[in-house]
Amino acid sequence: DDDRDGDAPPTTRGPKTLRRLHLRRSVLSQSTGSSLVEWGHTKVLCSVRGPRPFHCSGLSHGGSGGGNGGKAALLCQVRYLSQIGLRPESLARRSFVGDASRAGAKLPKDVLSTSQDAAPHVSSSNSSVAAFPDETHLSRLLHDALSPAVMSDGPGGNRAVDVYVHVLQSDGGAFGAAVAAATLALADAGVGMRDLPCVGCAAVMSAGGNGREWVLADPNEDELLRAEGVVTVAMMPNWREVTAWDQCGRMSVEASREAMEVARDGCVTVAKFLRNCLLEGP
Repeated sequence: DDDRDGDAPPTTRGPKTLRRLHLRRSVLSQSTGSSLVEWGHTKVLCSVRGPRPFHCSGLSHGGSGGGNGGKAALLCQVRYLSQIGLRPESLARRSFVGDASRAGAKLPKDVLSTSQDAAPHVSSSNSSVAAFPDETHLSRLLHDALSPAVMSDGPGGNRAVDVYVHVLQSDGGAFGAAVAAATLALADAGVGMRDLPCVGCAAVMSAGGNGREWVLADPNEDELLRAEGVVTVAMMPNWREVTAWDQCGRMSVEASREAMEVARDGCVTVAKFLRNCLLEGP
């Protein structure tokens, strides 16, 4: 029997099918490496600067990450454009939000405003304070997801790599798109990497009201809001190493296990797209 009936959210794709993924790299001429990722209706632009001396890093005091025993440091920053109009209910239920929003942090009025100029281009220092807690938390998570894969510069290197991510449009999966964009941009910049970190996400949906659950891969924003729970995994597929993991909401043990497997399968699929993009060239 198909559990996806009754109150199940409408979807035109199969429960294990990912949304459309479009990848481009070398899109910014003034960056060491850059990329543009379109994941469904979520669009993310990434710019990488470096490796360069740590004291020259634009994120030395404003980004996430830090020194690594005199070796290369990965410094990450995620910013949303003010025009994208994040829904308050989406921010409240977002999987990766951080303690500040769970404690009742309020969205600044200018975050949802459409009258302001766009956020500064990635070529600027971008060291301003995050507009809301999700940006700070996503910056930390991006660092955690990428740092195990980025090869150090050797003893005494004292080098820094700055990763700037701008979310141009958000429809769910901003973290996964940010990791994919950063991975491509780092490779485009010639930064040594042990693997291609990527993210998979799965939502546990309720079918009809009869208590039965089914798992949907790569949910969009509307599907996330209807989900009973969400599992998000960042990993290095070749090493089979999980670099970041999050689970929120209510779900059975069986549904949690299935969602984890679906998310891991999504990581493997995304890694193939990343590899193909790098092999095909800019």
